[in-house]
Amino acid sequence: MSPKPQPYTTLPGARFEPLATEEGLERYDLLEVSYDSVNYEDLFGGGDVNFVVHKGTLSLRGPTYVGNEEQLVCVVEGELIVDGPLVIRDVGVYVPLWIKGSLIAKDLMLSDESQVFIEGDLKLTGNLVTDVTDAAHLVVHGEAKVGAWLRPSQRGAIYLPESVPDPIEGDALKEKLVPTLSSSQSWVEHVLAGQRLLRD
Repeated sequence: MSPKPQPYTTLPGARFEPLATEEGLERYDLLEVSYDSVNYEDLFGGGDVNFVVHKGTLSLRGPTYVGNEEQLVCVVEGELIVDGPLVIRDVGVYVPLWIKGSLIAKDLMLSDESQVFIEGDLKLTGNLVTDVTDAAHLVVHGEAKVGAWLRPSQRGAIYLPESVPDPIEGDALKEKLVPTLSSSQSWVEHVLAGQRLLRD
């Protein structure tokens, strides 16, 4: 059984504290971290921008499945280290995850409208999977080390360093996938279960 999706704020070990909007807007410039791709106005439509901050490293054990329900800006003032795969699936809600350090995990899968901004490095022992809509963002400022980049959806604003291998997408991806992968839900289940995605 896959774990149930939960917001960043309820992840075991997460200690997100609210930060005043004014201070958050001053301290965290989304336009700058997104390489001028998106600002808070775009995501929140002029509504309230609420910030929560986790100080220091956030370490998570085992498969981690994130699904947010309310609009927040979640800042990790350190590394985000996941002992297993990390799946972020935000549907119809925009929740920027801003990591001041590096993101380290086995696999990383972003789905639907996920928003991830990494000032440090992206270090995956497995694969990166992006199955997102046009509104999604993945921005990595540092280096990146990933096994393979699987891109079932060729959408989203994705800014990765040159060290990332070219994405496997389209017909090439279809030919290489294990036969059991068909829908986006099974992508989520496969990644969370640590199952193989590509044929040998």
